[in-house]
Amino acid sequence: MKKIQIIFVLGILNFFPTIAQEAKQGFFQKHPFVNMTEFGVLFGRNKYESYGYYYRGYYPQPVDVQYQIQNRVNFALQTFNGIYLDKKTALGLTLGVDAYGSTVLMPISAGIRRNLIQKKQGGSILLGSLDVGYANTLLNEDNTGYKTSGGIIVSPTIGYKLPMRNGSAWLINFGYRYQRAEYKQERTNDPFWYESNEVRNYRRMVVRFGIEF
Repeated sequence: MKKIQIIFVLGILNFFPTIAQEAKQGFFQKHPFVNMTEFGVLFGRNKYESYGYYYRGYYPQPVDVQYQIQNRVNFALQTFNGIYLDKKTALGLTLGVDAYGSTVLMPISAGIRRNLIQKKQGGSILLGSLDVGYANTLLNEDNTGYKTSGGIIVSPTIGYKLPMRNGSAWLINFGYRYQRAEYKQERTNDPFWYESNEVRNYRRMVVRFGIEF
């Protein structure tokens, strides 16, 4: 009797891993994994403070603050990893690196990708995308007395997916990217101690090129 019980228990222990493996394989057959890796170019304009001076005796005196506008080109790299909920919609996590001059931010976002229009089987697909998340400063290095903090990021895009014969696809996307960041400056060693805080809202038009696996 004990031998029968042992054989029964061993049979159950062997049976459940088989079921779990089949369920796992069945899940990913129904919801395939997808990776979309893209390189982006960000186009925008920055407004910065420009101070003027006049002289009273030997000492320069600041006049009213003036602002200047500069065109900026920044670069970004991101990878989207997720699963297809159905044949047209993928949901996942987007991890990226954005370079705004000397500031390097690493956004982590929830992302969705949706195939909108495909006129013929195997042809190009109109693709809509949305990433919403928060950027951190793990890859950023600050100068002494400065502290940079990340913030919310929102990036909707629309573009094309160009399928290849091996099942992959080329990607080209156009859209908008909003990134918030905060800059804090402290001068504690200066005889005239002061602290300043600045909030920057980076608004950029984005062009991304990449590949889907």
